[in-house]
Amino acid sequence: MARRPSAVSVASFGLLNGPAELSHLTSAPTFAPSPSAPKFPRSVLSTHSSSVQPTRVQDETPDIDPDELFAKCTISEVKAKQVQLRSDAEAKQEELRVMVGERYRDLLQASTSIISMAKSARRVQEAFQETKDAIASRRQPYRQHPTSTVGKEDSHLQTLQMLSAHIKLLLDTPEYLWRLIEREKYFHATWLFMLARVVHRALSRDDDQDEDSWLNQSVNVMEQFPLIQRQWETISHFRSQIINKATSSLKTHEKSSEDTCATILTLHILDSRPLTDALTIYLSQRTRTMHTLVSRSSVMMTTAILNGIPTAQTNGHHLGASKLAQSKRIHSNDRLQEVKSSLLILVEVIARTVNCARNVFQSQRPTQPALAIRVLEQMHTESPAVSDPETTLPSELALSTQTILSGLPSSSYFTLLPASIRSYKPYIELSSASSSVPGHFLEDKLRTWFDQSCSILRDSLDRWLLELDNVKSVWNIRSSLRKWLLTSELVRMEQTALDTLFEEAVRKRVTAIWANTIHGSKELFLKALSSLTSSNGVVFEDFSPLNSIYVPQSVPPSPLTGSGPSAYELPYQMYRAALQSQLRGRTPRLQTFLNILEESAASLQKDYTRISLDQSSKKLVGNLVEAYLPEAKAFCSMIADALASATDELMNQSDTVRAMRNMVFLGRVAVELSLTSPFLNNIGCDESAALQFRDKTGLLFDRIINRWKEHAASSAISVYDDAKFHLIISGPSPALMESLCALSTSLHSLGLAHHPSQLTDIASSLLSLFIDKFIRDIPNGDTGRNVQILYDATFLQCLASAWPSQALETSSLDKLITALQSESSGGHLQPDPEQASKEYLIRTQMLLSALLPPSSSVQSTKEGADKMSALLSYGVPGVDTTFLSAVELVKVSTRFPLLLVETR
Repeated sequence: MARRPSAVSVASFGLLNGPAELSHLTSAPTFAPSPSAPKFPRSVLSTHSSSVQPTRVQDETPDIDPDELFAKCTISEVKAKQVQLRSDAEAKQEELRVMVGERYRDLLQASTSIISMAKSARRVQEAFQETKDAIASRRQPYRQHPTSTVGKEDSHLQTLQMLSAHIKLLLDTPEYLWRLIEREKYFHATWLFMLARVVHRALSRDDDQDEDSWLNQSVNVMEQFPLIQRQWETISHFRSQIINKATSSLKTHEKSSEDTCATILTLHILDSRPLTDALTIYLSQRTRTMHTLVSRSSVMMTTAILNGIPTAQTNGHHLGASKLAQSKRIHSNDRLQEVKSSLLILVEVIARTVNCARNVFQSQRPTQPALAIRVLEQMHTESPAVSDPETTLPSELALSTQTILSGLPSSSYFTLLPASIRSYKPYIELSSASSSVPGHFLEDKLRTWFDQSCSILRDSLDRWLLELDNVKSVWNIRSSLRKWLLTSELVRMEQTALDTLFEEAVRKRVTAIWANTIHGSKELFLKALSSLTSSNGVVFEDFSPLNSIYVPQSVPPSPLTGSGPSAYELPYQMYRAALQSQLRGRTPRLQTFLNILEESAASLQKDYTRISLDQSSKKLVGNLVEAYLPEAKAFCSMIADALASATDELMNQSDTVRAMRNMVFLGRVAVELSLTSPFLNNIGCDESAALQFRDKTGLLFDRIINRWKEHAASSAISVYDDAKFHLIISGPSPALMESLCALSTSLHSLGLAHHPSQLTDIASSLLSLFIDKFIRDIPNGDTGRNVQILYDATFLQCLASAWPSQALETSSLDKLITALQSESSGGHLQPDPEQASKEYLIRTQMLLSALLPPSSSVQSTKEGADKMSALLSYGVPGVDTTFLSAVELVKVSTRFPLLLVETR
């Protein structure tokens, strides 16, 4: 960096009396002025006085008498004083060292100025002496004609005025160059620098043969005005600064085409670089800009991820569900805005770079040269061409020396400059290859740079889209990029390349998001299945209509006054979901289990619906569906296989009761997924995959039900076998009723009330299996139980006769009843077993409703008729008949009549 020189006037210097005083001055220990010393400039004196005076003040230390110190103080105090004085001495030494280091450059500058002033003073003294000798030796001059003397004086005065204009331009140039660089007007700064160089060359020209030289005007410029050379040395440093600043400014992509053209021409003119090299520098700077933007955005996003989402308040309490969801939503929106802004800036750099290069180096019309060539032609021509509104250059590029001079201070003073300087233009060789950029070279460079930029953009886009975890945000990014692409002003080929890049990145990210959704659901589903099959896992509850369907749900409380929609939206959504789950007959754990699959499928379906609404994305949606279908098919197949595998593990467990409950739960999962759950419709499988899934789950459900029927029938018949018959009851025995109640309860626990067809088939087959086991397990030779067995078998026949003949096969039971009737009391029992069984069925039809077929039609009752007959399809029991309980009751205590019972 060139330093701005301080202006020093000649009048501020005094005259030296001689070399003796100069030597006395240079050998003086300090810089304090004396009456015989030269008067230094104010800046020099203030600099050295300020650097010396503090040293003197700090060196003033109080005189300490050692004898007195040892007499008055103890040894420890003397040592403390010694340490204090030593530290003070070291501090002063360090201050002196720092002062000398900081002022070393000023001391060198001052010594240089002193030597220079001594030389000037010596020359002035010699000039005075020569003048004195010349005056003394010269005779009285001859008086010339007054007119010729006045003419020579005017000519000399004009020469001095022209010389002062040259010097004035050199003096004003550094300050104005600083202003132009700070305002990033590098083309103006280049013109002014080259103008100053021309002025310096005009001043330093000392050819005696040249009539216009300063020597022929009796002025030795370089010898009499050494300030000119020093000023030019100051100005010459600006060349490297202008070039460096201009090169660095090419990184800024917000610049207009005119400013970019001016910067490129600065490198071409000032640095003598061909336009092809300037184009290469321009593209390389824009590449650095892209790398900077990519690295900066990556750091910002990494910082945002490390900061995380706050899950606790400042007081240590955890945030509520609604607040946590709101915090995640805000964080997601912030990430979306960061990714969107970073991508838009990056693609804007690409578009502006390519468009600006074409505007500068490529002709926009067949009859009109490129912008850079027009500027060079305007600089090359001697006179300005006729102004055409379509070809007129912008004010930033239509420069001339008059424009530059008019911006300098005291611009009217520069009218004294010769015409050659006022009409100066930098030399441009238009016929040279360095002053043009061939069209094929430009297109090759832009194509190569565009491909490299697309590679950077592709990597950044893939990496930044990973920050978005939902399809909605990714599609928002896609819409913004496509909207920007329509206004990018790129050529058709480049727009197609960017559009393909965007679509491919979005396709990969959406496919990955969907795959992650499926993978996450798969892991949660397998984890839930493992809790079923593990030995210490959770035992799922049995389904109970009273506990599952008819239990009331707690209504959420009313929100506080003045609270927004978010205060009651989430609680009421949860309340609505609980009611819907209750109406579907799902237990809370079953709903939680199915939510793993249904929520992920609903999310995928929602994403598909959102992206399908965009008419311009049919091809991309087709590609997404094509890439997603194999994942969905594999997911459905995995679910069916995992359910089958878990069922096999449960069937092999020793704890049959626990295993059977979990198998029934898996059966409900299978039937819900295949029949009523929206999972298959939302997951997006094709018809063949959905049909295959339903076949697998149907076969699995049949396996589980067959195993369950065997277990339920065996458990129920074991209850009947273990019972003891104390009394002969003219009806079904308590053991049989207990077994049938266990079967009915087991059927209800399946939770298939919303699947009547499956429940009907299971009930008929279960009753048939129980009857078969009842027939096989009848004890032989126990004639005492034959009568009760006859009543039980007759009741089972009555139950079986309620079913259609094709649903239940009762031939074996009929044979058993015939055989038992032939063995008992001549075949006549009172009451009649068949009549007693019908009466018991009428009374127990609500208790054994699961073992009875559903009523096909209910007869409508007229107004005032008995409505009980409509509810009890097998008849209304009589109230005047004697009822014998089918359940064994405890004998009444002798003290029971003593209880006080209130009568009304």
